[in-house]
Amino acid sequence: MRYTIMSTGLPLAQIEKEIARVGGKDIVKAHIVGHLFCELTEEAAEKLSAVPGLKVTPVRTIRSEQVITEETEVLPAALPSPQQELTVLDVFSIMRDYFTPAITGTGLTVAVLDTGVRKTHKSLVGKVVYEYNTTESPTVDDIFGHGTGVAFLIAGGIHGSTEKTGVSPGASIMNIKVLSDEGVGTDETIIMGINKVCELAEAARKSGLLPTHDMYPNIINISIGAEDTGDADDPLRVACRKAVANYAIDVICAAGNSGPKRSTVMLPATEPKVVAVGGLVTGSVEVWEKSARGPTLLGDTKPDFVFWATDIEVASHKDDESYDAKSGTSFSTPFVTGLAGLLWETGRRAYGELWPFRWSQVLEFAPYYCVKPVEAAVMKDNTYGYGMPAMGVMVNQITQPVQEADITQAMPMFIGMAMMVSLVGGMV
Repeated sequence: MRYTIMSTGLPLAQIEKEIARVGGKDIVKAHIVGHLFCELTEEAAEKLSAVPGLKVTPVRTIRSEQVITEETEVLPAALPSPQQELTVLDVFSIMRDYFTPAITGTGLTVAVLDTGVRKTHKSLVGKVVYEYNTTESPTVDDIFGHGTGVAFLIAGGIHGSTEKTGVSPGASIMNIKVLSDEGVGTDETIIMGINKVCELAEAARKSGLLPTHDMYPNIINISIGAEDTGDADDPLRVACRKAVANYAIDVICAAGNSGPKRSTVMLPATEPKVVAVGGLVTGSVEVWEKSARGPTLLGDTKPDFVFWATDIEVASHKDDESYDAKSGTSFSTPFVTGLAGLLWETGRRAYGELWPFRWSQVLEFAPYYCVKPVEAAVMKDNTYGYGMPAMGVMVNQITQPVQEADITQAMPMFIGMAMMVSLVGGMV
């Protein structure tokens, strides 16, 4: 049986010796996050667990979290006229185009840990700057049909064209395949993916690259997960925690689709250092029935944010032209990921290229820039978290010192995504 071995103090070389001592085989090292994986008998696992400072846990199977509500093809269409209904993605286009030149999320690089990405889809051509496969599937392509849609919502399309675009069409994607062509992975495949992204971030830093460089990953998007174990030192949680704390990478994860039951938020979204995203009914601020609820088994309030999650139009994995409509927190998560690109670019324009933006660092201010239904708890709760990020409010705060007059004039249209729904009407 395969196990994950972690230590709170022993160096990897010493752990490797301990594994060899009990007869462990097929050792794989995630040296950046400090995990090892190996084959052990139950007897050997018990012996290794007795070594002070070592944590030995069986490797879990992890499956893609997705709910497909519609598998029919969605034909490409030009951006609507004012008389036509607006789609979710059109709302982002309106927001980007308010600025001159338009903001596109340029400078953001997101590592999508998922089932692979169909990089030849017309909306994703040129967006994938790096690929890595931790599974036994033969290619990094998306055969299962999940990662392509996630990548599209973050960075798909060419801004200004009549084709569909994601939130930040100027962003770049790292395709880190951690689930197989059947949509199945393990702790090991996902942690090895996190390890690779941390390795790339460290290499970029040592090379003197700016965080806006294509090869400098800023965010890890994980729209997959496993059932909460209630273990604060679960291997997957620890790997995410280290990515955030040691490598300044935001980790944004799907809360899961097991609501409305309480305490259904998935790993690793249960980790306090991770930004967990639940789901709303698209075009509203009403929680989606299946969006996972907190608290976590350790009592932490989750999710952190919510965003639209139902009937979301995404690029299809089936060919290079098609689009599908899908639902799930898998697809609300990349909205929050992509928003980081727009907010970060806005701030860099105001304050210079070295201005930073991380969701994990602005969570403490979330009550001031998020929207909830009037009946929801004012503070963070286990259904909505802090609520839905209102981009207009955040942009106003970011740019106020240099663009106060312009933003004030824009606020009737730009006050935030949830309020824009009621302003423009006809959201589908």
